[in-house]
Amino acid sequence: MLEMAIEKITLRERFDHLRAVAPRLALVALAAMVSYLVARYVVGHPHPFFAPISAVLVMGVTAGRTVKRALQLAFGVALGIAVADLMVRYTGVGAWQLGLVIFIVMCVVVFAGGDQLAVNQAAASGVLVAILAIPADPHGFSRLIDILVGSGVALIFTLVIFPLNPSRLAKDALHPALDQISIALRKIADALESGSSTQADSAVDAARALEHDVEPLRAAAALSDETSRLAVARRGQLSTVDRYAYAVEQVTRVQVSVVSLARGASGALRQGNTVPPTVIVGLRDLAESADHVAASVTDKKERDIARVAALRAATASSAALDHTRNLAVSIVVGQVRMIANDLLRATGMTLEQARHALHTKPGGDDDAVIPLEPHSHDLLGLHDEIEAARPRGEG
Repeated sequence: MLEMAIEKITLRERFDHLRAVAPRLALVALAAMVSYLVARYVVGHPHPFFAPISAVLVMGVTAGRTVKRALQLAFGVALGIAVADLMVRYTGVGAWQLGLVIFIVMCVVVFAGGDQLAVNQAAASGVLVAILAIPADPHGFSRLIDILVGSGVALIFTLVIFPLNPSRLAKDALHPALDQISIALRKIADALESGSSTQADSAVDAARALEHDVEPLRAAAALSDETSRLAVARRGQLSTVDRYAYAVEQVTRVQVSVVSLARGASGALRQGNTVPPTVIVGLRDLAESADHVAASVTDKKERDIARVAALRAATASSAALDHTRNLAVSIVVGQVRMIANDLLRATGMTLEQARHALHTKPGGDDDAVIPLEPHSHDLLGLHDEIEAARPRGEG
């Protein structure tokens, strides 16, 4: 029974996956059909074999990539066809000619600045030309024209007619990144609460894993921004995409800061320091804030929740200075405040607004603020030092 249940779940997941990618597959098929029709009836090639082939190749690899990347791939395919076609004219067709064509094509694309994927696509195109070449082909460079038609149709489909949803793209990238931040913060809190160095090491590992998400998150934001500006159908999402881009910028800082926080917390435990409970409370408030930041981009209620939680985190952690002046603990508190600052900015605050908010705490109303207790101002110097230590350009 268990095996049957597993099979049913697997089958359902496969259908769900197919349903998710089916629209994209239909677009690839449609692009191949349109490119064939254009090459056959507009350009006038009787057998435009390479037009649909190039459309499928380019459509298959440009989804989720920037325009620069897409153009590189289309360039690689076109260059592969052109070089291979030219070589076959003089070398003929055969096994050694095939190897030579592929080698020369890849060398030319590398020299032209193509990346690994562009090189692979060029080589695949060269193989098709070398194997299917007709030495006495009267159409000359008809294959190159076909490849340009197919690549052009694919790029128009991908970037103009049926572009990705930029807001959804940014949101889908931001949510999991913040989920992992929240998990790492809670692991740090659990480690400090238990005093376990083993748990602290686990928290450091979880935090370090965040560093691998920085570049993919930035890439998703760049693609989202590019799509919203190039695709006429997506121009209405420009303001939303700009807010997501601003949030992503702050979240990537949080990802790096959480690593420093985890290391600082681990160091404090290894030195035998007792971290006040208010810091642990502050860490869990930070995690709660991270839980709501992604939705805060488009939802005011979520934005208020995220901001209040971040401010609570700053207030609670600052209260630790009532119980200790230990340097290691003070550094942890400073890191908590830095992350709270970045989370506040991720909800749409400017740097000045976030700094001002960190010197106040939430009152009874959503927009009301009450001055923090005097001990919080002891951290202002430390906070400024940490801010000054950021790499240039992050302010």
